Amino acid sequence: MSDLELVAVWMAVLAVGLGTCVMLRGLGLATTYVRDLLHVGAGVWIFGWPYWDGALVPAALTLAAMLAVIAVPLVAPRLGLAARLRDAVSDGVELWDGLIVYVAAYVALTTLGLTGARFPAAAGLFALALGDGLGGAIGRRFGRHRYQAPWGKTKSVEGSVAVAAAAAVGVGLAARLFGQPVDASTVVFLGVLAAIVEASAPRSTDNLLVPAAVWAGASLLT
Repeated sequence: MSDLELVAVWMAVLAVGLGTCVMLRGLGLATTYVRDLLHVGAGVWIFGWPYWDGALVPAALTLAAMLAVIAVPLVAPRLGLAARLRDAVSDGVELWDGLIVYVAAYVALTTLGLTGARFPAAAGLFALALGDGLGGAIGRRFGRHRYQAPWGKTKSVEGSVAVAAAAAVGVGLAARLFGQPVDASTVVFLGVLAAIVEASAPRSTDNLLVPAAVWAGASLLT
């Protein structure tokens, strides 16, 4: 499959994903859980890395996605579809700026992963998609023991444990996908690192700091 055909496929995947978010919000699913699903679902992008001919087209595609995300709240007052998308995944608690930072992480690590070592970049993005997405949902639903790190938002112990576990699964998935030998201690360490960074990051910055920390840790340890 050519890069042009892959662009068409991924545009269709994106349209289906965003349409699903709007539909689920319309059915009454809380915005924060719609956003969590979007976070997790975005991780499917990494499975397509082996099929690109080079880095230029996929990097450009992620950059175009970031520019589109920046544009959504600007055009929402005049475009109903953009307004529905904005309201499906953003409210007074979950700010739109966090999504911009989230896509920026995909731009940076897609470029790094397709021009250099793929495992560390994929580990960072999988840790973000699974750790932040699943951990946030579990923390809000089952969190009982609250704490707050300096500069960080209020978190739950249950949510942070879920972040660590899901991020570790993401690291293991990246290792398997790209044939990178890693031992269990490295997988656990990177999962715990993701949870610590997620808990201590200022609002919205976890979407960049978590994948950056896991990418750096995986680069050093493998």
